[in-house]
Amino acid sequence: MKNFITFLVLPLAMIGFTSSALASDRVEHNTSFSVSLNPVSNSYQIAKATFLPDRYDDLGLSNYDTLHDDYNSTNCDDYTRTSCPSVGRCERCPFNAKLYKVLACVAPYLLSDGDCVCPPAKPLVCTNDKCTKYCGSTCIEKTCTPTPSVDVNKCTNGTQKCDNGCCSNTRDCCKPCSHKITSKPENSHYITEKCVDDDGSHDINTAWECNSGYHEKNGECEKDCIANNCSGYPHSNPPSNATYSSCTITATNCSTDGVRYKVDSCNDGYKLSGDSCVLKTCEDDGLYSATACYNADGKNYGPLSYWTKANMGL
Repeated sequence: MKNFITFLVLPLAMIGFTSSALASDRVEHNTSFSVSLNPVSNSYQIAKATFLPDRYDDLGLSNYDTLHDDYNSTNCDDYTRTSCPSVGRCERCPFNAKLYKVLACVAPYLLSDGDCVCPPAKPLVCTNDKCTKYCGSTCIEKTCTPTPSVDVNKCTNGTQKCDNGCCSNTRDCCKPCSHKITSKPENSHYITEKCVDDDGSHDINTAWECNSGYHEKNGECEKDCIANNCSGYPHSNPPSNATYSSCTITATNCSTDGVRYKVDSCNDGYKLSGDSCVLKTCEDDGLYSATACYNADGKNYGPLSYWTKANMGL
């Protein structure tokens, strides 16, 4: 068809032969002649550019040289893409080279609804998740190595079940160390002890006690009292026939343990004997008698030889 069109367009003037040659040809059949082709005229070039279909135009005639008898048996309905994805293998529509159909996809991409798509994503949600295969920037395969259990003998507070890093509570881990008390009064300090868990060794507060010079009272630390055991106060009860003073037995924590007493002086007619006041005798006043010592109305007047108005107060 191409050769037919070419010779149809060529003007007769391109064929070089003379009228005399025609005449001689009619007379003598063995006379030879030559045919020469002149350069294609610009008019033909313009006509070709104007009227002949381009391989990639929208006339539907692209790839026409690959068509056979079934060129009218299909259309471009299945060729839904205007470009071929970089990860796909495509086919152009025979009737419109600007339309494509995806035939296959490069692994790991999958052909779905005429496009190359990634397999379902495998999100990295667990602590120990690790992606082993990507599709573009999407993780499509992953592995997860569980965190091993701890040595239960090292845990101060025992063990409990914890996340194994793969979204499952199957790992034996230490119960966490934590303070048993978190507050204390003024003028006190914490009592601590060692505790071991998954994060190592810790000092935890287990109790509190008052600082030196203070004692605990009603949950607070009160300043210590001066201790006094009341040494020198021999009586547990007030002494008779005497004036006396008292002392309260006191501990440094200000607790008390009773009152003690001592004689300061004896009443008239009594004298101190040891730690107590006793009734005086005649001799106590410097009056001596070989016979007796006389008292009247509870008053000592001495022996009879000394009974005078003066010493009797008369």
